[in-house]
Amino acid sequence: MSDDLPWSVHNSVHGDVHGLNLQIGDIRGDFTLHHHSTIRPPAELPLLVGVVPRRAASFQERRPLPGSPTVVLSGMGGVGKTQLAAHHAASAWASGETRLLVWVTAGSREAVVSVFAEAAAELTGRDETEPERGARRLLEWLARGSEPWLVVLDDVEDPADLEGLWPPDNGRTLVTTRRRDAALHGDQRAVVDVESFSEDEGLSYLRTVLADRPQLLDGAAEVVRELGCLPLALAQAGAYMLDMHLSGTEYLSRLGKSRRTGVAGTWSLSIKQANGLRPKRVAGHLLDLACLLDPNGVPLGVLTSPRARKYLTDRTGHELDETGVRDVLAHLHRLGVVTLDTGSAHREVKVHAQVQRAHRENWSTRQLRRACRAAAEALNGVWPEVELSKDEGHVLRANGEALMAAAGVKVWVREAMYLSITLGNSIGESGRAAEARDYFDRLSAESGRLEHVLDLQTIILRGCRAHWRAKAGDPAGALRDFEQIAADEPRISRFFRRFTPHFMQYNRHDIAIMRAETGDLEGAIAGLEDVLAERLLQHGPDHSSVLSTRTSLARLRAETTTGDPLAEFEGLVPDLCRVLGPLSRETLMAKGSRAYWLARTGDTAAAITEREQLVLDFTEVFGPEHQRTLLVRADLARSLHDGGQAELAAQEGERLLADQVRILGTDHEDTEDTRRMLDGWR
Repeated sequence: MSDDLPWSVHNSVHGDVHGLNLQIGDIRGDFTLHHHSTIRPPAELPLLVGVVPRRAASFQERRPLPGSPTVVLSGMGGVGKTQLAAHHAASAWASGETRLLVWVTAGSREAVVSVFAEAAAELTGRDETEPERGARRLLEWLARGSEPWLVVLDDVEDPADLEGLWPPDNGRTLVTTRRRDAALHGDQRAVVDVESFSEDEGLSYLRTVLADRPQLLDGAAEVVRELGCLPLALAQAGAYMLDMHLSGTEYLSRLGKSRRTGVAGTWSLSIKQANGLRPKRVAGHLLDLACLLDPNGVPLGVLTSPRARKYLTDRTGHELDETGVRDVLAHLHRLGVVTLDTGSAHREVKVHAQVQRAHRENWSTRQLRRACRAAAEALNGVWPEVELSKDEGHVLRANGEALMAAAGVKVWVREAMYLSITLGNSIGESGRAAEARDYFDRLSAESGRLEHVLDLQTIILRGCRAHWRAKAGDPAGALRDFEQIAADEPRISRFFRRFTPHFMQYNRHDIAIMRAETGDLEGAIAGLEDVLAERLLQHGPDHSSVLSTRTSLARLRAETTTGDPLAEFEGLVPDLCRVLGPLSRETLMAKGSRAYWLARTGDTAAAITEREQLVLDFTEVFGPEHQRTLLVRADLARSLHDGGQAELAAQEGERLLADQVRILGTDHEDTEDTRRMLDGWR
């Protein structure tokens, strides 16, 4: 969408589009998605999957865990359940007691399934396109495995999330949770209530923390009792006493003077101390953002992003660069308010859920909305167009979902429009199209309930739902959704009327693409021709939306039995090169379509020349192992064979097949196509 929309979202899908357009943004060129499982060599044991939290510097030993196959550590936040689990896991790993360690931050079923599927892929060498199937494959591997294994499910929020996912009893499973549901009990499961330290354990802990300054231990026993022996609170109190050179007695005096007492007062004192450091008041407002995101880990880049720094400037008047923000985080880390771990990829900043709730408990609705908007824009700003790893995508989604839970749906829908779309699309692109459809269905329904009249935001969310409805296997239903959006145009609020024609133009483009998907090629072409005429009149021939529509039209017109298919691309490619550049994705895809029609119409020599250059260009833009690059190499091999260069074609085909087996797997559709092609030449 254009920049004049109130919540313009710029999403681009590039390549030959054999499917519907996204409701938000342009889809240009030719783009086809294939989802297949892939084969690669299995990983060797010992194997660690996931990130085991570091053990606290002053970790206190507790009673040994029971010997049951499954142990559930249950207790309130801050009593040290995760630390106990991490200590047990790290000890078992270091001693060789376990040969497979899988650590899962289990805040949702999706999180458990994702890590289980990742572990299964490592162990079997087979990547499954359906995460649930991959999770089942891990459970099957565990059940028949002869090597000792340990699975840790940390911070289970809802025991129902583990239905069908409990590991078998021939290994060790460790669960941490605040819940005490009956569902956690069962055969071969031992539930251990993790309570606060005893007074002796709490005092021993403070003695360890203050070992280098024993003079500060005066009043330490009273501090332990005042804080209810809660390990998390004692950790923060000890850090504060060290930083301020306060004895236990002096600490309690300050605690008594604060407006809050006990555990809440401990956190309040630590935050107040951090706020007093230069630049003043920045620490508290930086904590605003961190306390809305995932307690299991926030990417450092979110909190050092331009949008996060702008929030700090707006709230305090101080302008900080990335280094300045990192310094503030280091202060908070020293005071025990956050954990800063730069060695934990994508989860560098952690804030305990208890600290988060304590920091947010007195916020006004206005403050919540303001912080939510800033956190959402900061997270959305660092979310890459293409998620480079499964873990990166999982962490980003976990942070988005945590923000949604903390803000509430009303605030989320109103203040996090950009991020709500990014999160939903990420869910779908991770292989869960039906879940993305349902997610957008819930948000669009909630958005509609918040307004007395239909607003454009609701329409946009409904468009996203239609997109993922098609991806979930119902293109006809998606077409009906897009057509209903068009029918609802008169109901859109007057406030948005000036944006409505522009948006409805995108919607008509979507309708045309969906008509093609459902078999109405003539209707699709007619619809795109109308859209093109309007866009040419509004924007001129070089606008991106005009080129997008021309590309879609060229593809559809080339499929008809009338006209010259090459003529469509001969006129389009020079304009794409001139406006977007010769190596833009849209230009490369259009060149690929032109090469295809050169080959189809019998000009094999020209097709070979075009495809030789395309192999070089695709390698430069996408890399040598990208699926698109491999497909262009396959096209070149076919053209070489058709052009009478059989030996050269076979050589290229054999090299391609070896690369596809290595990169895509032996049973991938593209690999099988190349194998059939070579068999046909022999």
